Amino acid sequence: MTQLRKIPVSQLRIGMYFSGFNGAWIASPFWRASFMIRTENEIRQAQQTDHAYCWIDVHKGLAPDSDSAAPSQDASAAPPAPPVPPVPSVSAAALDPAGALDLDLSDALHLYEMARQTTQEVFSQARLGRSLDVRKCKELVEQIAASVAHNADALLSIIRIKRADEYTYLHSIAVCTMMVALGRTLGLDDKACQQAGLAGFLHDVGKAFIPLELLNKPDRLTDQEYRIIQRHPALGHAYLQGLAGVPDYVLEVCLHHHEKMDGTGYPMRQQGQQISLYARMAAVCDVYDAVTSHRVYKAAWDPADSLSRMASWQGHFDRTIFLAFVKTLGIYPLGSIVTLRSGRTALVICQNRKDLTRPVVKAFSNTASMEALENEIVDLAADGQTDAIAERSGEDWIKSQGLRC
Repeated sequence: MTQLRKIPVSQLRIGMYFSGFNGAWIASPFWRASFMIRTENEIRQAQQTDHAYCWIDVHKGLAPDSDSAAPSQDASAAPPAPPVPPVPSVSAAALDPAGALDLDLSDALHLYEMARQTTQEVFSQARLGRSLDVRKCKELVEQIAASVAHNADALLSIIRIKRADEYTYLHSIAVCTMMVALGRTLGLDDKACQQAGLAGFLHDVGKAFIPLELLNKPDRLTDQEYRIIQRHPALGHAYLQGLAGVPDYVLEVCLHHHEKMDGTGYPMRQQGQQISLYARMAAVCDVYDAVTSHRVYKAAWDPADSLSRMASWQGHFDRTIFLAFVKTLGIYPLGSIVTLRSGRTALVICQNRKDLTRPVVKAFSNTASMEALENEIVDLAADGQTDAIAERSGEDWIKSQGLRC
């Protein structure tokens, strides 16, 4: 289990388990995404970067001196490793496209499972009319925010794992994660990102008061049934308003995450800047996760195609926030299926933040019957790489927005 703590780089010491800088890996001198600090040289390398803060895992190594918790691992008894010489400042994906993500997937999966259990408890307590543990929700969001800060791709890939019958509460985890990641793209500070995450986590709690047979109905809803579904923002708002310790921004997002910029949303028909920043962010995250998820009544849309379709919905989303969302996920979000110029089919597994049109992919060679013969990890942005994505969703829109960066 991961337990990340943000500390000043100046406080790093031997025996701590380094889990990444509080910033982009592009400026990291280390080839590993996370590791036990065993030498003074590793500390000097970290402190010579431009990063002021980093993350440590206090479950795997020493905690800060001011932390009263006992360290979970005594690294002092281990023989020191040879000094690691500085390497050129390159991204972890460039050194090992799959490895940088794989190192963090296990921790992200543990966090996801913990979040799933907590969210089940939240919805169960709400259905029974009992108070939810706001403090526990905040602690979970802090862990999610730490995971996103360390390696957003790891958790963003994990949240795609959903069973249709678990959608309602797994959706809350996904929206929380994307709200935090989007907040970072928008330049919000750590506190604001955690606030956005908490609002996203609780935005759909009102669905606990909607009959399950309606939420999981495989057929088209009648007009009356749809009006019942539309009551969930008001029901959630009323429930949260009656609890102690629920911040106003959470109430705001719960009530207004279905509002639209042109005033055609619900329940209050707010428009433009009448809608709070967090609610405008939630509107994008909520819809994207909904359309890219398998539901009992519909198949999931392809992630890249979803962004293209959403871009065409005039008056629905705040344009600036939507473009930031695209940059957060990449033009080809994790899990997108693309066709390469070489004729191979490929799965997007990691983003290249310097060029959103050239992600890291796992490319497959297929037989005529579509049986996969072999696969290869390909960084489409690598020097000398001639392969590229041939079939793009929303290519004209992508070019018009100038999102290649």
